[in-house]
Amino acid sequence: MTYYSSQFKDGLLSYKKAMVFLSKNNLTYFFVFPLIFNLFIFISGFYYVDQFLEFLNSELASYIELQTSNNSYLRSDYIFKFMYVLTWMISKIIFVFIFSLFGGYLTIILLSPVYTILSEKTATILNGTKMNFDAVQFMSDILRAILIAFRNILLQLVLHIILLCFSIIPVLGWAVVFIGNLAFASYFYGFSFMDYTMERHRLSIKDSVLFVRKNKGLAVGLGVAFQVCMLIPFIGSFTASFLSIIFVVSATITLEENKLL
Repeated sequence: MTYYSSQFKDGLLSYKKAMVFLSKNNLTYFFVFPLIFNLFIFISGFYYVDQFLEFLNSELASYIELQTSNNSYLRSDYIFKFMYVLTWMISKIIFVFIFSLFGGYLTIILLSPVYTILSEKTATILNGTKMNFDAVQFMSDILRAILIAFRNILLQLVLHIILLCFSIIPVLGWAVVFIGNLAFASYFYGFSFMDYTMERHRLSIKDSVLFVRKNKGLAVGLGVAFQVCMLIPFIGSFTASFLSIIFVVSATITLEENKLL
């Protein structure tokens, strides 16, 4: 337990190292990519939600017109306006809520090319050796990152369902569910951030899984801040994706400096 606690502490302390590293080596421009990503997600998301609303409201208008045609005391235009505003508000809230739930892995999947380059640049600076760009290997790295993300999503979902069984126990069960979900999510997010370095050292997915299991305290420490950000209402995914640049560098620095691979 002491070993894993020490690893967890190392993971937390690496955040400060990463921030200093990014600033010192002029890599802060990488923060632009999460901003662009979030802007794209929200603009495209709201666009398709609005398209769906247009269809839904046209159907509602026809239905309301039909229902109120024989009732002179009802004004269909007033009812329609009310329903339009209500559905607009509900749809936007649902979109933001869904994005807050799944935005973490969506960020990891869609920004994997950025994370791959960032992790490689970090390792190059730390080790003083330049790696030649290989387009085939680069695409392989991205595919692997996506596979790892989907694997972690499925496992986290299974564990979440299992933990829900404890929610029937008042207070204690709720605490178990909250702490368990926090620990598992942190572990899998930390795994994803660590894997960019593990892949570069040519560990297979199976070997990476075994490595993270042996260093679970470090994985949780590297992923816990990302998960805590995800818990912030409405802006959680935006904050987590922005700070994910720090977490990728944190994982790379920790694994490279401590020669864990």
